[in-house]
Amino acid sequence: MLRRLWQKTAFKIGIITTGIFAVPALLGYIITPDNTRECNRIIPELANKPPGFYFTYILAGKPLQTSFSDYFTGAQSEGSVIPCKVTKQTKDSVYYIAYAETLTQAVHKNSLIVNEEGRFERSQTALLGTDRFGRDMLSRLVIGARVSLVVGLVSVIISLLIGTLIGMMAGYYGGRTDSVLSWFIAVFWSIPTLLIALGLSFAFGKGLWQVLLATGLSTWVEVARVVRGQTLQLRQKEFILASIITGFKPFYIMRKHILPNLKGTLTVMATTNFAAAILLESGLSFLGLGLAPPTPSWGMMVKEHLGNLVLDNAYLALVPGMAIMALVMAFNLMSMGLRDALDTRITSNI
Repeated sequence: MLRRLWQKTAFKIGIITTGIFAVPALLGYIITPDNTRECNRIIPELANKPPGFYFTYILAGKPLQTSFSDYFTGAQSEGSVIPCKVTKQTKDSVYYIAYAETLTQAVHKNSLIVNEEGRFERSQTALLGTDRFGRDMLSRLVIGARVSLVVGLVSVIISLLIGTLIGMMAGYYGGRTDSVLSWFIAVFWSIPTLLIALGLSFAFGKGLWQVLLATGLSTWVEVARVVRGQTLQLRQKEFILASIITGFKPFYIMRKHILPNLKGTLTVMATTNFAAAILLESGLSFLGLGLAPPTPSWGMMVKEHLGNLVLDNAYLALVPGMAIMALVMAFNLMSMGLRDALDTRITSNI
């Protein structure tokens, strides 16, 4: 099975592209230049700086103890960042010239935080530049990838659980149960997915868990339709009829005999729904109904810098937009590869 999958060019491109986003997202705050929570270190003096911008700074405040959870949630901001160039140090003071200024200022050493090397002056390169608040774009892009992948994963789990249960019950029981559940599916199918997600977002409000529920509850309908159709076919197979005659209970038959025969279809639909969930989350955040600021979200990053499209720093909106496009395309390609590998009637190496 794995060998057949790897022979599909679409699957290889999809899995490699997904890995390019997933590996940095898993490492998260360990590798981001800005490791504060939500990558929300605001430096107004460095707003809208170009990619590759290098700067030095000192950190004023009190040092905080780091914990293991900081690698997952980000560290608390230790103090305020002062972009500057250190000119001289004495026994008690540090003299510096602040960014875009010419006068030398002094600050007591006790009010500064030293780095791991015991120095006051630090340096950083903004590889993708900074946004209008002076926040590091690369850091927010990496954590935004983590948000998108988490939303996609949880939404897929929710949609598969709901869609599979409703679809199997409709297909297996038939009769009035099938009529009622099919009507319920048809009602949701007639409403555009984005409208369902918008309505649920209005009801639940902003936040990560609210977005997870809104996207998960918006993408189960297609799963239910496909599962119902395949269950209707499997219901007529001899091994299912034999299980019914033997006296096995319906839920046992669905769990032991029908569900294993749906795993190929569900795998393909999971990758398709993953892409749909990422698009939904980005769309909700773009409309201001998704994650609450300052949580990094690719859709919100596009919205915040939409006006920059006509300026020299149009990349502020284009980079997160291209990231959304690449990740969605990757999951769609994986879905194509899985479909071709699982369908023995298809022999092409697309």
